[in-house]
Amino acid sequence: MRVLLPTDFSENAALATQFALDVARRTNGYILALHAYDVPHYERSMTTSLLIEMKKVAEQNMADFEQENLTNSGIKYDSHVMLGNPIRLSREMVHKHNLDLVVMGSKGASGLEELLIGSNAASVIHNVDVPVLVVPPSSVVKEIKRIVLATDLEFKNKKPPLQALAKFARAYGAEVFLLHIQDEDGIPGGTRELIAEAMGDVKHTYHIASQKEDIEATILDFCEEKETDIVSAISKRYGFFQGLFHKSLTSKLAYHSRIPLLALHEPK
Repeated sequence: MRVLLPTDFSENAALATQFALDVARRTNGYILALHAYDVPHYERSMTTSLLIEMKKVAEQNMADFEQENLTNSGIKYDSHVMLGNPIRLSREMVHKHNLDLVVMGSKGASGLEELLIGSNAASVIHNVDVPVLVVPPSSVVKEIKRIVLATDLEFKNKKPPLQALAKFARAYGAEVFLLHIQDEDGIPGGTRELIAEAMGDVKHTYHIASQKEDIEATILDFCEEKETDIVSAISKRYGFFQGLFHKSLTSKLAYHSRIPLLALHEPK
């Protein structure tokens, strides 16, 4: 897989780097490391000399990062240091370089921070069209054996995210648990056939959970019970005004999951 690795050189980003390297090794892949440094709005009038110094520091940090993590990894890679918003630049790099996956660290968020600010990871999820692997601080790089896909099983015209999940699972030889949050309507007709076609040779099983008020907690409790290594969800697409008032399940999992989240996307 061709992996975008946004990094701010933090401890969280260092952990995400280990996951990115693991994915690249298993798929004979490639890593594009990106460091985006931005100027706060209230400091837009800073001098050219200060901007030059910021660029110099950022480039030195990237050189150190490469030497420590990539140079002797045996993985093909490139690196970019760019001035600008990291969310926008991540989206642009995914399109420009035809990348398959974004791997990034997350500090999570809670309370007022989650409501008003969110996180870079959640913002990237909703601004790129490829899967995003979000790595929380509590994660451990290890063999991935079990992946939970939390879903309403409404997969009409949604084979691409299932195929992306299958591709990721296949790289690890992992089993996929499809967790359906049961509602009054049950499983839509034809769903199992569609899933079987998309998943191919990837082992997958179906599990039912009763619909509760806190769906996020239901999913994370199931992951803990089954000792799964990754939780996955399909990020729904909302219009601008819907997005202002709707906090997606995928974002909530990005904020609160203690295991990596593989965020998939509805087709456009």
